[in-house]
Amino acid sequence: MEWVDGAKCVACLTFDLDAEISWRNILRRHKIERDNPVVLSLGQYGPRAAVPRLLKLLDRHNVRAGFFIPGEVAERYSSTVMEIYREGHEIGHHGYSHRNPASCSLQEERDELEKGFAALKELTGGKPKGYRAPAADMSSNTYSLLSEYGLTYSSTMMGSDLPYIVEMDGKEIVELPIRWILDDWVFFGFNYFPALEYQSGISSHRKVFEIWSDEFDAVYEEGLYYMLTMHPQIMGVPSRAKMLEKLIQHMKSKKGVWFATPLEIARFWMEKGGK
Repeated sequence: MEWVDGAKCVACLTFDLDAEISWRNILRRHKIERDNPVVLSLGQYGPRAAVPRLLKLLDRHNVRAGFFIPGEVAERYSSTVMEIYREGHEIGHHGYSHRNPASCSLQEERDELEKGFAALKELTGGKPKGYRAPAADMSSNTYSLLSEYGLTYSSTMMGSDLPYIVEMDGKEIVELPIRWILDDWVFFGFNYFPALEYQSGISSHRKVFEIWSDEFDAVYEEGLYYMLTMHPQIMGVPSRAKMLEKLIQHMKSKKGVWFATPLEIARFWMEKGGK
């Protein structure tokens, strides 16, 4: 596989900026109507403390990333989203209220898309070209809606080591697959009280560096595609941000690594005919 300018592999860093609304949705799912301020503060750490640290890190290494942002987060933390945008990072669609598309009717899912588009366009002046489904789930209507609204790519499925083309309603969408092994939440996502869904423990960032760097080395050897899925509230704490910086340095030590945004990869894949 040969990437842009003869690169041997491509590396893509992405962040899902869910802030507190994902935690609010978890509370509601467990029929807890009170917005527990401690639980919500877990997500608020993302835009308040983590994003500034991560933006400085990315700037130091001249790496542009993709940030998937729910419309409600964009409205609530507009200055943070604008800073991400001004730094040259891609802004992707991540629903409006971080509602799982599989739990929505067709009209509800359409409303989530339209409200998310409106909120992001209000800040950036343009509609996002890419989408990552909240809760990493899709309905039977999702691809048709993405096609209808003219999105270039989705980054939700897990069906390949490389991007692939999905044909829907006479149009093509590039799927940029993700994998749990390269998602920070499965290693670090933790909430103590109330005991809801994340009490599996907190992994050592050294162990996660070993897993992620070994996976990168294998991807590099095969000339494939490396997509990291991260969350500022998780990855933006000081020690993990340092681990991410170490990982970027490791990737940069290899010759022929193309650091690209999701949209750059999707456009490249479409131009080369999806092969």
